[in-house]
Amino acid sequence: MPDIKLQDSDELLQEFQQSQVQPTCSECGTYEPWGLSSWCPRCGYYPKLGKCVGHTDVEGQPLTQPSQPQNIWELIPAWGWVLGVGTVAVIGLSVAGRFYCEDPGQLCLWTITQATVGLIMFLIGHFTAYLNAVSRSAEFSILSIIMTPFKIWRPAIHRFPQGAWKMDLAVWGLTLVVGAFAIVGGFEFDSLFKDWGVKKSANVNLLASVVDQAKSADNEGGADNLEDALNDFAGGTEEEEEKAASAKAAAAKAAASAAVVPEKEKEPKTEPDPELQTVPMKEFDCLVVGYSALPNGTIDAVLLASSYNKHLVYAGYIRGSDLPEEIRLEWQKRLPQLKQKKPFVETSQVATWIKPRITLKVSSEGWTDNTHRLIKPKFDSVLQEISLD
Repeated sequence: MPDIKLQDSDELLQEFQQSQVQPTCSECGTYEPWGLSSWCPRCGYYPKLGKCVGHTDVEGQPLTQPSQPQNIWELIPAWGWVLGVGTVAVIGLSVAGRFYCEDPGQLCLWTITQATVGLIMFLIGHFTAYLNAVSRSAEFSILSIIMTPFKIWRPAIHRFPQGAWKMDLAVWGLTLVVGAFAIVGGFEFDSLFKDWGVKKSANVNLLASVVDQAKSADNEGGADNLEDALNDFAGGTEEEEEKAASAKAAAAKAAASAAVVPEKEKEPKTEPDPELQTVPMKEFDCLVVGYSALPNGTIDAVLLASSYNKHLVYAGYIRGSDLPEEIRLEWQKRLPQLKQKKPFVETSQVATWIKPRITLKVSSEGWTDNTHRLIKPKFDSVLQEISLD
């Protein structure tokens, strides 16, 4: 009788196995039902943990446990090593670019190139992760690329190490972009302006001081607008200047032939201090208010004005020999076209005065205490001309 029951149970199990489309356990491939338990009754496979617990294998032998890592390096998976080594290599590339480039132009080109390549790599990895997420779930849309960027990476991360290259591209690309600006640091706007021929504008303090100086002339002379104020301050309109020039032709001819060099600045007498021997240079925006020329027409010096305590004051001069050759030749043609009779700022210097149009950036140690002039200003760059429109 027991043999008959055992035979009947084997037949029922075979019929049940044939009726099952898939095995009930993916680990041992059995078709035996689990009943109310959450693990396979045959091999002890627990799906939530992803391993067999508390059971023996089919042969009755203890299940072999995976070997435990012996040190911390074995805890890092292979894809983690690839990602980490690649990131370190990208950082090294940024450091090499910083020390390889010798001038700002090369640094700027390296920075833009590295940032562009990094951005392309990041977008490829990020978009591929988005396509993977869309193929597995309908909850993602095209806006998920921007709105939920981390969420679309979850399906790709769950499949690691399969498809780990997408993470490599994204991380390496982002590191390239950050390294381009943080390490290479060669995105200098001054280099771009020089290469493209674009001139920066003067700072707000200088422009405000020029406007205030023009308005003071407006209040004194009753001019109707800024252009008229500047003309009044310059000594009248062009017609009036021609009349005055014809009446004083001899004096004007003598003044034009004589090139007067600005008086030499008196340096403030201070006791030598070893700690102050290397004074850091500062940048100042200045306005060209006049010039002196040699008999052959070569510029000998240009006179400057700058904003001091929000007032436009005479700030000193720069020798023509200290100007770049192309700037000096350009100004030899440009400055005579801007002549006017009076200086735009109050000064005792003697020179050929011009209208307030040309601005430039200079380097200096700072202002003198007694005369309020720049200490040995040096030419840096030409700024945009002041527009009165």
